[in-house]
Amino acid sequence: MSENERYAVQVIPIHALDINIANNYKNNSQKIRVITEFWVKQNGYCPNCGDKLSECENNRPVADFLCNNCKEEFELKSKYSKNTGKKIVDGTYYTMIERIKSNNNPNFLFLTYDRANYKINNFWRPPIFFTASYQVNFYLVIHQL
Repeated sequence: MSENERYAVQVIPIHALDINIANNYKNNSQKIRVITEFWVKQNGYCPNCGDKLSECENNRPVADFLCNNCKEEFELKSKYSKNTGKKIVDGTYYTMIERIKSNNNPNFLFLTYDRANYKINNFWRPPIFFTASYQVNFYLVIHQL
């Protein structure tokens, strides 16, 4: 390895996902969860107050990120696609329903990416009032306006 290669810094554009951070994972779902959560941790800001988002502790039900300033919680949902589409799959149906019905229901962050080059296509947050329990049927249904 040359001296230049040893100290080379890999520059990753803001719209690209760093797939190298998940090299220790075998399961593709775990890999993309780690990759997309890392991207939000590096680039995400609270849409309510503009403060940087912090990661929640692992395995916290329906909450991946927290704004330490305004205390809003966010759940990240990622999928490979050009757009979000009508369905976002979530494996914790009953936990999701309980959180949505609670006084502290989460905000959602939706991220879509291109699987061929791991570039982000869309990253957005729907208004929280679009998240209602009648819209959840073993998957979160997003109505296209």
